[in-house]
Amino acid sequence: DLLVTSPAPADTAVDFDDDFIDTDYASAKRGIIDGAGYQYWGVPFIGYLELVEFRPDLFVLNRTENVMIEYMVFRDAGLYTLNLVDSEHLEIQYSSVVARRTNDDGHSLLDLSAFNTDGIDVSGNDVYIHDVDIWNQDDCIAVKDSPYFGVSSNMLFERITASGLGLTIGSIGGTTVSNITFRDSLLYKTYKGIY
Repeated sequence: DLLVTSPAPADTAVDFDDDFIDTDYASAKRGIIDGAGYQYWGVPFIGYLELVEFRPDLFVLNRTENVMIEYMVFRDAGLYTLNLVDSEHLEIQYSSVVARRTNDDGHSLLDLSAFNTDGIDVSGNDVYIHDVDIWNQDDCIAVKDSPYFGVSSNMLFERITASGLGLTIGSIGGTTVSNITFRDSLLYKTYKGIY
């Protein structure tokens, strides 16, 4: 089993920066990376005003190739949970993303005060994400343009169970994406669905 907890200073995250190639992040059973996000969310609504976006992402990959992430639980990020920038040939399977203040079956104002806890933010080419559960308080999946390639393309998302704001294609103005497919997924109590 893999368990990583990170009640660390706000500038700390699991950050594998630049040029990781042919890498597999996996656990024999179900590994957990816990970002102790409640420390960064602070007092509901007031905490966000204090730190804004000066909070750590939980798991960051920049300019990677041939990466597999599987059997992992990413829990309570301070800001974005998985921030995957310029990924080429990325696969994520049998994993979960969780960022919640309460165990309520929905997204109350209290829950939503954990702003910007995106589930999976991804850019790049040839991405396959499947059999993933996401419960968070912002974009469950956000497909963004690629800073390196310019265009994010050829991404398939399937068998996703998501609850949050929804699944986003081109979440930032001016984003260029192509051939992005979401299918066979359940959006439970999301605010927007696919947008």
